[in-house]
Amino acid sequence: MTTSPRLSLTSAFPDLIARTGLSQRAFARRAGVSFSTIMGLLHPGLHPERRGGMQRRTAWLIAQAYADLVGITADTAFHLLIEESGAEKLPGPSMTARRS
Repeated sequence: MTTSPRLSLTSAFPDLIARTGLSQRAFARRAGVSFSTIMGLLHPGLHPERRGGMQRRTAWLIAQAYADLVGITADTAFHLLIEESGAEKLPGPSMTARRS
């Protein structure tokens, strides 16, 4: 098993998005991410059926959209909006898998 940091939105996310003048719904559209994904990430307790954190691709879509809006680099936006914590186990190649 390999591990990867768990990605989530920072607590500053709602305020940072509000400062752009966009609603979270409008920002989600601009980022190419569903609004329900944003809500699930902001309020995980309201969506108990969701498992795990955010996909890395989703995190970068959000970061790039924010960077374009405020004129900063995507890397800076990533660090402002996305929190990396702990690690979750990801399935890796099985050591007992047969090789042909």
